[in-house]
Amino acid sequence: MDAIDPIAVARTLLIYLHVLAIAVAAAAVAFGDFAIFARPRIDMAMLQRASTFASVALGVLWVTGLTVILMDIGFDVDLLAGKPKLMAKLTVVVVLTINSIGLHWLAFPRFVAPQVDPLRAATMPVVFGAISAASWVYAAFVGVAKPLAGFLGYSGFMGLFAAVLLSAIGLAVSTVRPHLARRMIQVPIDSGVAAAC
Repeated sequence: MDAIDPIAVARTLLIYLHVLAIAVAAAAVAFGDFAIFARPRIDMAMLQRASTFASVALGVLWVTGLTVILMDIGFDVDLLAGKPKLMAKLTVVVVLTINSIGLHWLAFPRFVAPQVDPLRAATMPVVFGAISAASWVYAAFVGVAKPLAGFLGYSGFMGLFAAVLLSAIGLAVSTVRPHLARRMIQVPIDSGVAAAC
């Protein structure tokens, strides 16, 4: 019987946790979408719970992913330059993380404040949401795209990511924004705020 390699076991457990975090994040995003679109008004309590789970899952993804990367490259960060797929995935996850901060700090507050022009107010949350959805899906794609790494290289992965982002944003603004605007709180027509605008 072969001896157990503790590094291999640790790496396997980390990858397992990474996959579980992806599943939790996907469920959280689905519940967030449900909180926004399932009712006539946005369920902020459910949205807050979903965003908390998504944030924790993203944190677990960062910790497990970076740990596996460091184990694989032997803590030699210079080796990352020769791994275009890995660099692409890290770039996408950085975009996803920055976008998540914007989503929580800039977009979600618009859901609780009355809006004079809900269609205009819905634009930012829809753009952030499109970037989020596209980034999650694209990060998963890059994770399994090893056969394409030599063909695409870092610039190819990033060019494809840019195309996916632009398509997602265009689709979201044209189709999702009107639905979101109907769920946002509107300033009453006869209020002084509406008259002043």
